[in-house]
Amino acid sequence: MKKPKAPRLVTVAIFTTITTIFWIFFSLYRILATESPPKVDSKLLEPISPELDRDSLNKLEERVFFEESDITKPFLVPLLPIPTGISEEQPPEETIEESTESASVTEI
Repeated sequence: MKKPKAPRLVTVAIFTTITTIFWIFFSLYRILATESPPKVDSKLLEPISPELDRDSLNKLEERVFFEESDITKPFLVPLLPIPTGISEEQPPEETIEESTESASVTEI
C-alpha cells in the first residue's frame, strides 16, 4: 500500500522550525563563547586636537642631524653554507706523541 505524501506546506514548516531552533542555539553559543571586547582607557578615546603644537615643531628643528658620511656602516659577516651530508672521506686520525725523554732527578 502506498503511503500518502505530506503536504508541501507541512514539510516547509518542519524544516523552518528546525532551522530556527538551530539558529537560536548557535547564536546563544556564539554569544557565550566569545570574549568580551577589551576595555580601553577613556584617555585613549578622547579626540585629538587638530592644532599643531609649535613648540614641539621647534624642538624637532633643534635636534641633532647626522650626515650620511657621519654614520658608519655595520660590519657584515658572510654566511657560510652548512654541510648537509656526511662526506665519504675519513678525517685524519690525530696521534699523540709521547715524549721518550725522562727527566732526571738529582738529590742534593
